[in-house]
Amino acid sequence: MRRNIFAACMIIVLISLSITGYAVAKVVEDYFIQKTEDDLETRAFAVRPFLALKIKQEENTLGQLETAVKELGNEIKTRITIVDIDGNVIADSEKDPSDTESHSTRPEIKEAYLGNIGKSVRYSSSLKTEMMYVAIPILENHDIAYVLRLAVPISHINALTRNIWKMFFSASLAGLLVAFLISTIFSRRITKPIEEVSYAAKKISCGNYDLKVPLRPPYETKILAESFNRMAENLQETVGKLKEETDKTRAVLASMAEGLIAVDQNCRVVMMNFATERLFKIRQEETLGKHLLEVLRNRELHDLINEVLKTRKGSTREIKINTYDERIFWINVVPIDKENNLGAVAVMRDITELKRLEKMKSDFVSNVSHELKTPLTSISGFAETLLDGAYKSEENCRYFLRIIKQETDRMTRLINELLYLSRIEKPDFSIPKRPVNIASVVNKAVKLLQKNIDDKGHLLNLRLPENLGPVTGDEDSVLEIIINLLDNAIKYTPEGGNITVEIEDESDFISISVADNGIGIAGDELERIFGRFYRVQGPGITSASGTGLGLAVVKHLVESLNGKISVESQLGKGSTFKVSLPKYS
Repeated sequence: MRRNIFAACMIIVLISLSITGYAVAKVVEDYFIQKTEDDLETRAFAVRPFLALKIKQEENTLGQLETAVKELGNEIKTRITIVDIDGNVIADSEKDPSDTESHSTRPEIKEAYLGNIGKSVRYSSSLKTEMMYVAIPILENHDIAYVLRLAVPISHINALTRNIWKMFFSASLAGLLVAFLISTIFSRRITKPIEEVSYAAKKISCGNYDLKVPLRPPYETKILAESFNRMAENLQETVGKLKEETDKTRAVLASMAEGLIAVDQNCRVVMMNFATERLFKIRQEETLGKHLLEVLRNRELHDLINEVLKTRKGSTREIKINTYDERIFWINVVPIDKENNLGAVAVMRDITELKRLEKMKSDFVSNVSHELKTPLTSISGFAETLLDGAYKSEENCRYFLRIIKQETDRMTRLINELLYLSRIEKPDFSIPKRPVNIASVVNKAVKLLQKNIDDKGHLLNLRLPENLGPVTGDEDSVLEIIINLLDNAIKYTPEGGNITVEIEDESDFISISVADNGIGIAGDELERIFGRFYRVQGPGITSASGTGLGLAVVKHLVESLNGKISVESQLGKGSTFKVSLPKYS
């Protein structure tokens, strides 16, 4: 601050001295130039009659005219030049006319040809000095026949100007020395209170609002210090309130499950909350100031926000946005300031799971309705047939009742599996962790399904190594897993097919593989086979072959046992289901 005031004072003094010196030098120079012009003009008009007469008397003896011009030029200490109407020099007091070029282009000569007084100041290439020229026309019979030009060097004026600048430079040095002393004292007196205010401002900017500025004279700086101290107190109170409000806002934004993103009127990101960063795998620091399309790359969201920016009215819409996978968002966009159109805020609620649950509910109702409709239709049809008189034939009656019994068993099995699946899908469902002999459970499952295997003529290969340790789980749950996998292999393998059940020791797990050479599963269907009511269709496979809930049950049971399940399949060549269960320890 002190340096700036000192420098400003010195610059002001220097500029003032420079302007004054330049003005004085310019005024003196202009005065002498004007005086010289007037003197030349007077001389020109004084000698013009004499030279006009000489020209008229000695038209054929130019040598005598040149002599007269030289003598006259010496007497009046002035260069005299006579130029004809074509620009040719016919006489010159200081140079041989034959050595001079045409003067028709000289500005003063051109002006004299027009009947005016021509004046010019320029460097003379012939005399090697700066000259002042004044030219007037010489008339014959009222017509311009010649031009008389007088010229004198102005070196004395330039010398005078240089002397003035020397004097000015000396005076400036003395003035600057005085200004230096005055500026030093003045700047110290002025800057001391200001420096104290500046120091206090720095401390306040660092959060120290308790610092006070001393009240020092003069009166103006004392008023400044008092105002600054009051401002610091008010600022401390305002900052405290702002911090409190900011903390509240940050807490609200951080606790929001919904994503929030704010843009300015040009659709550039100005803020986002943590939920947005988490949902879209982005960081606020890397996205601030970027266009919305650069950040989220979703045209539909961009158009929705643009619509709100243009209409200044809130809007909501359901939009699909690709994050690390496709997600569905319910987005509500409102303008930040309807009057000034400062931008817009979009609140994005992820409803992907809700939509999935709605679809699952819809699919579940549809599938259950479909599964129950078929047996109920059969039961209803056969019951009507019996009522119509078919009961009178014992053979027909037994046949219809067997079918009704099969369809009733099918519905009972479906309902039981639904209830079982519902129970194991509950969050609080847990399976007791006990040692289970996996080979024993496989043998039990084979015995239960042996009749089905024999009916279809399958060749069953069991690869059960000895001395296997137990797996962790519950025998009923493990049995349910193996029965479902083996039952599927039987159903989806044509008669006379091969089925292999193999147990392997894999470090911390024991795996059970059920492989068949049945109809196989298409690659695009592999992700869906563990869903409810999904059934593979193929030759010899009917809708009555199962409920479509078996693999869904298997998947939930395996996950409850902290195990893993995988499948490999080729259409027309067979499938291999592999379940890995943790060893008991």
